[in-house]
Amino acid sequence: MHPLKTAFVTASIFATAQLAQADNHAAPMAIGLSGDNMLHMINAETASVTGSMPVKGVDKLLGIDLRPATGQLIGVTSTFDIVEIDPKTGEATVISTMDKELPITEGAPVIVDFNPKANKLRFMSGTTNHRVDIESGAVTVDGSLAFEEKDMHAGEAPAIVAAAYINSYGQPDATAMYDIDATIVALIQQTSPNDGTLAAIGKLGIEGTEAYAFDIATDAQGNNTAWLAAGSTLNTVSLESGKILESWEIKGADAPLRDITFMTAM
Repeated sequence: MHPLKTAFVTASIFATAQLAQADNHAAPMAIGLSGDNMLHMINAETASVTGSMPVKGVDKLLGIDLRPATGQLIGVTSTFDIVEIDPKTGEATVISTMDKELPITEGAPVIVDFNPKANKLRFMSGTTNHRVDIESGAVTVDGSLAFEEKDMHAGEAPAIVAAAYINSYGQPDATAMYDIDATIVALIQQTSPNDGTLAAIGKLGIEGTEAYAFDIATDAQGNNTAWLAAGSTLNTVSLESGKILESWEIKGADAPLRDITFMTAM
């Protein structure tokens, strides 16, 4: 197929899926990130990729997330630019540049996720914990990640590789933050996101993998569903016990997903 025609067809697939998401009866649709900058539209009901395209003008994305207050798809680049990504075309537009860089160990996962209540971006890697105003690029350095003193893992080094907030629809009155720890292979609650305090909820019940992508999809009625892409599978996760509830093989992705966000209807 001619490259221009391929791009048009892919954009059409993304646009159709976005319109379908506005229908409350449609299957939940997610956008996954693999490689340096490849986006995949995913039908979560079947764990199938329905379209893929690179983000234009960006060499590498550290992560992506839906900004619940506005419905924008936001990404952070390896040069710490905050960009808005058009999910229909893949075009990236710079909003701001962070005024402090996040220290990143080569190969370490980077977490990009919006606090829907504060409308601020949570940006973390290793035990570093930042809060970002995306309009100005102003970075607040928050407390380093560490397990609470009363937690059974107190004193252990956390290995947080993914995170998400509940109630990520619009700008809610309340939210809570949940993480994935790769060493324990467990669901963790970040009990105070700004302080970085962690409390283990429970083990996922799966073998560890090299890549994790986590998001919590919230519908218009306030129902939260936690989704975890772990290696080649897409799973739902209990926020009460941490256990995997259901699993599907991901079909059509060119590489394991390293971030995922659900494009819930606004």
